[in-house]
Amino acid sequence: MKNYQPVELIISPANTFAKNKPSGSIKKLLKDSGIPVEEVIEPKTKMPVSKKPMAKSALPKQNTYVKTKLNGAEMNPWDVAHTAAKALGSQAAFVEPDLLNEYAADQNIDVPYKKSPKNNNKKSNTVSGFDPDWQPHKNIIWHLEDGFSQLASARKEVEDIDYTVRIAHIDTGYNPTHAIIPESAKINKLQRNFVEDEDPADAHDRNTKGTLRMPGHGTGTLGILAGNKMRINTDNGIFNDYIGAAPFAEIVSCRIASSVVLIKTSAFAEALNYLTSLCQRGYPIHVVSMSMGGAPSKAWADAVNAAYEAGITIVTAAGNHFNGLPTKHIIYPARFKRVIAACGVTYDLKPYAHSKLGEMQGCCGPERHMEKAIAAFTPNTPWATGNSNRISFAGAGTSSATPQVAAAAAIYYRKYHKELDSLQPWQRVEAIRYALYKTAGKNGQAPGSFKAHFGNGIIKAKSALNIPVNDQLPKTAPDKVPLFPILATIFKNKPGASAQSRLDMYNTELAQLLYDSPELQKFIDNEEKPFEKISKKKWKMFKDYVIEHPDASISLKQYLMATP
Repeated sequence: MKNYQPVELIISPANTFAKNKPSGSIKKLLKDSGIPVEEVIEPKTKMPVSKKPMAKSALPKQNTYVKTKLNGAEMNPWDVAHTAAKALGSQAAFVEPDLLNEYAADQNIDVPYKKSPKNNNKKSNTVSGFDPDWQPHKNIIWHLEDGFSQLASARKEVEDIDYTVRIAHIDTGYNPTHAIIPESAKINKLQRNFVEDEDPADAHDRNTKGTLRMPGHGTGTLGILAGNKMRINTDNGIFNDYIGAAPFAEIVSCRIASSVVLIKTSAFAEALNYLTSLCQRGYPIHVVSMSMGGAPSKAWADAVNAAYEAGITIVTAAGNHFNGLPTKHIIYPARFKRVIAACGVTYDLKPYAHSKLGEMQGCCGPERHMEKAIAAFTPNTPWATGNSNRISFAGAGTSSATPQVAAAAAIYYRKYHKELDSLQPWQRVEAIRYALYKTAGKNGQAPGSFKAHFGNGIIKAKSALNIPVNDQLPKTAPDKVPLFPILATIFKNKPGASAQSRLDMYNTELAQLLYDSPELQKFIDNEEKPFEKISKKKWKMFKDYVIEHPDASISLKQYLMATP
């Protein structure tokens, strides 16, 4: 997370907030509290005409966003949030900073193996080579095969079924000129752009380059998800088939960042809330694929909960790290229980991990957070690159694994659409996850705990189609940010919505500090134990470390110092 940015806030309204506190009033209340405000924004994403009557209670709450004139170097963003919450009082249910999340991604686009094609064929699409640090040491398209994901044979089984499955692709957008991009993505009127100062109805990637930029990420993930048929010269001969595992799907692209490296908290929340609203208007979104993520956020949890209730199966990347940073553990929103976390498994069925310094590898664990995780294949997967029609064989990260899992969910929905459509929306999510988890392969070669690396196992898309729809599954509890017992003492004698809101804010800040602080994680057993089982001695050490932490807010430090 980048604290030294202009401070922006996400205000989650109480039920009467929008009615009683218009933008001008919010600005005055914050200004009177000492927060200089540049702009108050209440997003109005253009929605298509509803196909059916909507139940307003089913729609996610509309957040309000505030741009302040403060910088994170002047005042901790969480101190600004606490000051704002106090100023707005009971009218705001929750306030949090709108932070920039860092997502670890492979930016080595100029390394020799990606620039020096081994098998150029000017009559077909140009290709570039594999990463020599990983298997396979061939320029081949392998992950679709039955020995791996089974996606090719699963796709074939449902290709003649006449049913529209809609997949939302949340990423940096797409390159409209690349041959791999399906027409359904380019012409789709439901596509949206949540990047500031860009056309909200056009989700294509602007290919902005520069420091901390990684244009083209969305084109790469969309190619794996639903890419077109392409003729490519490989080490196994000519490949002339669909690159994408679910080319039959209607793709709704949502551009939430100009770079996969930096993701604004509000952008993902707004995109997912938009997709939930589409469901309520008669445009069902069956699956979401997002190969991005970051630190925990209440806005993210609220958006995930609303999407789950609307019947959207959400698949997001478990994350990547370099030498353990920002974290080796599953990132958010993949860590939420109502989301499928997509972890990595390699060509030789081993964990996506490497001892080489500086090598990108996949996040996984702790084991207690792997209950809803599943693994798919990476690295050295096909990856659409640049503005040309080039395909690299060095696709990497859990970014490559995520669209494989999302495609498997879409394939299952297409086969069993009649049965799934007859269920309650949330039951569809549970039925799809059950089929994927139950049939996941257990043949991965993991050192130590299998579950800690692969969760429920390795994706087997064709096998999942043999599992009938299960309508007897329990509902997953709503997602929320972690609760820290160390704060309970402060609030146990302070009942009411205001105290609960403040407690939620402190919990969220602590979770964000924990997210990218390996030192802080050590004090509470690297998150391997449920927090309520951590000893008082370790919580005392944890508290003392937070009080000295330069990124902790003054508000949080003062409350922690007040604890016994």
